[in-house]
Amino acid sequence: MECAKLAVSTKEMIVLLMGVTGAGKTTIGRRLAERLGWVFLEAGDFHSAANKQKMHRGVPLTDADREPWLDAIHATLVAQAAAGKNVVVGCSALKETYRKRLTSGLDLKLVYLKGSPELIAGRLRSRSGHFAGESILADQFAVLEEPHDGFVVNVSSGSEAIVDQIVQEIAQEGSHATTAGDQTGKHLLTRIAWRLLPFLFLLYVVAYLDRINVGFAALQMKDQLGFSDSVYGFGAGIFFVSYFLFQVPSNMVLERVGARLWIGVLMILWGIISASMFLVHSPGSFYTLRFLLGATEAGFFPGVLFYLRAWFPPALPASVIALFMTAGPISGVIGGPISGALLNLEGRRGLAGWQWMFLMEGIPAILLGVIAWFYLVDGPENAGWLTPEEKNWLRQRKASPKNRTAATQTTASSVVWWASADLWRLVLVDFILNTCTYGVSLWLPSALKNISGLPNLLVGFASAVPNLLAVILMVLVGMHSDRTGERRWHIAFSAFAGSAALFAAGYSNSVVFSVVAFGLALAASSSMAGTFWSLASATLTESNAARAIALINAIGNLGSGFGPYWIGYLRDVTHSFRAGLWSVALAMALAGFTILTVRHDGSAKSPTHV
Repeated sequence: MECAKLAVSTKEMIVLLMGVTGAGKTTIGRRLAERLGWVFLEAGDFHSAANKQKMHRGVPLTDADREPWLDAIHATLVAQAAAGKNVVVGCSALKETYRKRLTSGLDLKLVYLKGSPELIAGRLRSRSGHFAGESILADQFAVLEEPHDGFVVNVSSGSEAIVDQIVQEIAQEGSHATTAGDQTGKHLLTRIAWRLLPFLFLLYVVAYLDRINVGFAALQMKDQLGFSDSVYGFGAGIFFVSYFLFQVPSNMVLERVGARLWIGVLMILWGIISASMFLVHSPGSFYTLRFLLGATEAGFFPGVLFYLRAWFPPALPASVIALFMTAGPISGVIGGPISGALLNLEGRRGLAGWQWMFLMEGIPAILLGVIAWFYLVDGPENAGWLTPEEKNWLRQRKASPKNRTAATQTTASSVVWWASADLWRLVLVDFILNTCTYGVSLWLPSALKNISGLPNLLVGFASAVPNLLAVILMVLVGMHSDRTGERRWHIAFSAFAGSAALFAAGYSNSVVFSVVAFGLALAASSSMAGTFWSLASATLTESNAARAIALINAIGNLGSGFGPYWIGYLRDVTHSFRAGLWSVALAMALAGFTILTVRHDGSAKSPTHV
């Protein structure tokens, strides 16, 4: 029987022992729960005082008496399931309507303790201490609706033999249920992904485009407004200073008001500010609007990661994050040609091409912010398109033994959550990752223009190639990481490849070679992101997740500001992109070695990858 115990202890389950009074529900239920190490609930304990008085007087209970009793048991079972507990409950549950009321939204195994009226009446007569008389027994047999979908056990056997039969049945069903549950979970997560990710993906495309379109604006704006490379680099980078300052406060507001409201508000605000960039006329106005844009976008990405954790417990698969984060390079693929075309509106209605670009590309964020209010819901519990069974599956997976153990182990140290060495290693890697990604992205149009002399529209199309390569590699690396269950070496290899590509780009004077080298560098840093956040998400506990994700992303994104500024500064000093590219290449190599020192790889392979 020990083998059976092990077989059923790996998945949360509720066993309902039903039958008329005297069938042995309490005796068998206690022994079964003791054998399995589960929680036992005696349904009689949930009766009201009035119900108990009726039964002691031999008065049968009415449906009106039973309904509050059944609801109380059901509420306790829901709470136990949410806590990931295995439960044996002994309850008469004589009618089908009672059983449906009792088990609504729960994954439950029904065991019917069956015996003849003569056998059970004889038992009651032999038990002088049993409160129920034969009058109650007769009434229960009169209303009994035998189940058609349960495991039937004849109570003429001894209690130990009955327990053995039930344990064996549960063990066999548990082995089948694990496979079936994995398939059900996989289909559910796939459905959730298709429901949420396309919309969130679109939001991130718009967000990313609004932060990087300044790279295309620089093709005209720098000369027309007299900005030096340092002024442009500082203005492009100051976005990430406010992004850093407002990220944790923004995520705290999200936790309080919910994702639907806060993400919608942020998008409307950053759309207005992004469109207002057409008013830039001096370094001061450039810095101010970029700072405000960073403040409004600060809560979006960590907020979405925190939001998705509720839908994909216990940790976000790398493939899910990678698919979501392909929005960054996709915005480059789409935004490059669009921005290049909008720059050609130079002089229309008295506006420069870069002014038209900011105006037109800010409007989608405002419209999508309104739509987000109607489309998003604040977690699975509020999703009308999920069934109660699906919600319960998500609750149980979130409260899985592995999750609970990790949370328990870290509760005592939660007051010093920021003191973890691994947390700061993750911060450093994210800083370097963003230094490369944004350093390359925001200077890519200027670098290609400098090398090729192509018109703006063709520069836009040429800049789309590195972003397209980044999209492909992000998805492939994320999928391979999920399939193998490995995280750190996937991140490290991408970092080393990016380092080599940046060194090569620094040597290049060829348009084709530069596009390939920049493409490999951007693809390498971008493909690190999905696997990186999956590793980080799995390493963090539920109680510290919002703060830790916000901290990693906030400080890490200072690299997004440092990269463009550093490359621009070194170009002013050396009149070349080479020094900036090589210094970032060295940083990428450091990131590769650093991620290999992260001790806790929470990337255990899951059967429910999307």
